[in-house]
Amino acid sequence: MRRFSLLHPLWMAFYDGEIYEDVARFWRNRVFLYLVLLLALTWIPVTIQIQNQVDEWVSREAPFYIDQVPDLSLSGGELSTSSSAPTLLRDRDGTVMAVIDPTGRYTSLDDTEAPVLVTKTRIFVRGEGDQVEVSTLPDGPPETLTREDLYVIADWTRSLVNTLLLPVLLVLSFAYRLLQAMLFAYVASFFTASTGGSLPYRTLLNLAVIAITPAVVLDTVHVLMESPLPDWFWWPACVVLSLGYLRFGIRVTLESEQRSAA
Repeated sequence: MRRFSLLHPLWMAFYDGEIYEDVARFWRNRVFLYLVLLLALTWIPVTIQIQNQVDEWVSREAPFYIDQVPDLSLSGGELSTSSSAPTLLRDRDGTVMAVIDPTGRYTSLDDTEAPVLVTKTRIFVRGEGDQVEVSTLPDGPPETLTREDLYVIADWTRSLVNTLLLPVLLVLSFAYRLLQAMLFAYVASFFTASTGGSLPYRTLLNLAVIAITPAVVLDTVHVLMESPLPDWFWWPACVVLSLGYLRFGIRVTLESEQRSAA
């Protein structure tokens, strides 16, 4: 009979072998519901952080940039603006980020330090090694982009992030963590056999889901605290940690089965 609820592995997975034994014996499909719960709880603070950052950018930074942009009209592959002079888009430090000039004053990136230049018919983008990519403006039906349109796009982006970010992250991370647990369970089947014991793959999968709990929780803390640990170190460390807990869970489960058999 199951002794622990869906919440118990959130902390017991760090130190208590009883939760691994309980999961191996009684949880079955319940472990997938736990994985959804784990990911939801860990993504919520990260989602709130991202939403706050987007909201702050839309409220404070977006107007600074949008107000520099003139009304843009594109017709027949040719650009025109509401300004009679070239428009230099600058960041907060005053550095020119892009030049919009259908007047012909700027004809190439040699005339400016900006990485992007939009002329009447072409777009110039400076790449690595000062290589410049040139593309022509699309030849389509007349279109106009105003500052009001840009404010609408900014607000729409904020609403989209507030509405869809958490569900998207949850679905993608569930697929990733499930595949990870399946791989860990497959790897574990080899060192389980080497110990002289045997566990079904499905049991190993359930144990693997619990075993990744510490890594998932610590990874969330790592993201929220903006830890300086580099990815090349952090990701392998999480893998080793998860496999270590999985080995621990397997050992506890095998020992429990041996006691029951005796």
